[in-house]
Amino acid sequence: MGDERDSRLGNSRALPSDVLDGPSNVLLMGSPMDSRTLDTGFSLLTASPPERTRVLWVTLLNTPREVVDIWDSYCSVRPDRLRVVIVGGGLSVTDTVDDPAVGAHTVDDPADLTTLGVRVLNALATLETDEDVDLCLRFDSLTTLSQYVSREGLARFLHVLTTRLSDAGVRAHFHLDPMAHDSQTVSTFASIFDTQVRVDDDGLSLSSR
Repeated sequence: MGDERDSRLGNSRALPSDVLDGPSNVLLMGSPMDSRTLDTGFSLLTASPPERTRVLWVTLLNTPREVVDIWDSYCSVRPDRLRVVIVGGGLSVTDTVDDPAVGAHTVDDPADLTTLGVRVLNALATLETDEDVDLCLRFDSLTTLSQYVSREGLARFLHVLTTRLSDAGVRAHFHLDPMAHDSQTVSTFASIFDTQVRVDDDGLSLSSR
């Protein structure tokens, strides 16, 4: 993929500071059933103290209540603000959370990438601030979204979105299950991101452009 750097890491806590600090776009590749994939994702979300972190969580898999439950199971302190973008009409936005710091936005049709992009950027705008806080995004997952749109269409969407996220100073990571895609698809998506982190039987590996 033309990467300039490729290294083997021992575990999620070994992620280097240039990935954890400041804006970045990371493709996190691993089985969603592997706890190390989840651990690594949370290491990206919680590089800064939660009380000065604002999180945008885009999901095709969970309701707002489930997102908060996942967060609570990993971290005893919730982020300063948490916004959930729910993609797909099968997820219930009424499964709400009694917490004023948590809000939800919806996209009924996963194939409508234009609306998805607008919802993500609008939700992000509700988190932006001049205060000393970090903005983080988790996208769960590209594998699920790829069931509704073409590879080419999704790649164009990601090119635009990751550029906008970088401009906004967001530390973002997107989940992909590499075992669910052919090598060309994995390579196409990986080439879009600044950094790729892969979780496999040998541990974690890091590639950067």
